[in-house]
Amino acid sequence: MLKIKEITIHNIALPLREIIRMSKVIIEKSNSILVKVKSADDIAGWGEAASSLSMTGESAAGMILALEYIKNEIINKEIESIGDIYELIQRSIYGNYAAKSAIEVALVDLLAKTQKKTFSELIGGKLREELPIIWRIAGAKNETDEAKKMKDHGFSAFKIKVGANTIPEDLSRAENLRRVLGEHIQLTADANAGYSSKDAVDLCSKIDGAGLDYMEQPVNGYDVETMKKCNCLMNIPLSADEGIHSQSDLILHKKMDAADGASLKLIKFGGIKALLSAVDYMKEQNMHVNISGKAGDSSVSAATIGHISHVASKLDWYSNVSIQYLADDIIKNPMTIQDGKIILRSGPGLGIEIDENKVEKYKI
Repeated sequence: MLKIKEITIHNIALPLREIIRMSKVIIEKSNSILVKVKSADDIAGWGEAASSLSMTGESAAGMILALEYIKNEIINKEIESIGDIYELIQRSIYGNYAAKSAIEVALVDLLAKTQKKTFSELIGGKLREELPIIWRIAGAKNETDEAKKMKDHGFSAFKIKVGANTIPEDLSRAENLRRVLGEHIQLTADANAGYSSKDAVDLCSKIDGAGLDYMEQPVNGYDVETMKKCNCLMNIPLSADEGIHSQSDLILHKKMDAADGASLKLIKFGGIKALLSAVDYMKEQNMHVNISGKAGDSSVSAATIGHISHVASKLDWYSNVSIQYLADDIIKNPMTIQDGKIILRSGPGLGIEIDENKVEKYKI
């Protein structure tokens, strides 16, 4: 049994190695909310969630307000099991999924440390040993050189960001990358909902010869009808992302034949249990699964994604983390990527040690 003694909320921005260019946005630095939860025994757990008005509707300011409200609801409460955490957080406030996910992860990290278990042990147990991750191609001066270099470093999956260029330019980029990467590397294109309905249909009618393994979210997440049209036009699978915020969204996309798989984010589902339940549904429906963070997340989020990915019942479209794009991080024992796979640190909880001096340095 642990008692929640103290909750601290930080708004941070971490520097990136280079700008990340997407269809609708250019990311020059990360922006995340960090939550630290301390027990009466002075053990601390940490959680992180990115703010994203375009993805979750939650701004950093709004997340902080929601977390302050949750803090007042749960301070001094006692927790014995992971079920206690799920119930406590979900009952605390309506909506505010990103904010909920940050404090839930911090509490699970804290409970795992208290019980001397890893995060993945506490949430269900590891089902796989290796976690290949996807390398993002998003605005480098020479994309083919970058892709070849990262393939030589062991990466076996690549994602090209499209939608900011003309359709012929994006198709040409995909063809050039396939030529460099060869046949046995996974290559996908992600538009981040960047095309109009008309342009998405145009793109998807021409995409089969571009060498892609699947296409991700060409149109606005609410435009399920156009997703269905696109899926009918292509021989390659179609993935949803911005259109998926719950298992109900997955059920709708499956029913309408509007997606063959999806990218799942904790900040959209609001909790570990909901996300893992969605994966189970996708496995039953023979849908493809990717588990992803937000561009610019720190190692707190990367470790969380890693542990959840170890536990997920299906993960054939791999995982996305962002630590490889950071110029600096907030942990003392940086996580590593080796041969295109993320290596989780051993130890209880998330297995990471926060550098609180760095947290102070990057607070905004």
